[in-house]
Amino acid sequence: MTATTSWLDTLPALDDTDARAAHAACRSVLLRLGDDRELLTRLVDEIEHDPTRLRESEIHPLINRLVLYQDDDRKFQIRLHMSPGSRELVPHNHKYTFTVRILAGAYTHVWRRRTGTDEGEFTGQDIEPGITTVERPGSLYTLGHPMIHQTIMEPGTVTLFMRGPRAKQRSHAALDMLPAADEWPPPAEAGKPKHANGQRPVTIEEYRSMKLQLVNQGIIC
Repeated sequence: MTATTSWLDTLPALDDTDARAAHAACRSVLLRLGDDRELLTRLVDEIEHDPTRLRESEIHPLINRLVLYQDDDRKFQIRLHMSPGSRELVPHNHKYTFTVRILAGAYTHVWRRRTGTDEGEFTGQDIEPGITTVERPGSLYTLGHPMIHQTIMEPGTVTLFMRGPRAKQRSHAALDMLPAADEWPPPAEAGKPKHANGQRPVTIEEYRSMKLQLVNQGIIC
């Protein structure tokens, strides 16, 4: 099956060096895509027949991911995130700047400030409270890669997620707040692609289950 072209193929390259400009560009895309149910449905359907997108879609202890669209030349990726109901209680940052639009469910979102350098390792002593928001359907925000946050999601929360290019080699989390090794999910099975503990490519059965959930929630048809 060959992916059909859409208005996504006409988008310009994403420049996330200016966070405000990146937010405006990604906001426009996610607003349009979230309202384009036909295209959103087609992108989800295509994953089953696209080995690359199926391989890059993931099951994760904190958030499951379906890769809808990726263009390395234009430096962006669009995903659907589906919460299994886990809580990201450890403050952390990300390797890239990203924008989120909430389609279903809700979560408490805690934004933090760093008191020292903006990059590198940190502990709970290096951050202070910022703001706390409740994200519901219609919420849309951009998080820059130096920023630190936590999310406490309701089960069934679904978001559209658009990220720019990787800005650093790895993300960081508060070192003194990480769970003990025996409290974290076991590593992926031997012989599978290398992922973080508990993180692995989605199986075809899991993909189909996620797709059915999206249909039942009225996000796709």
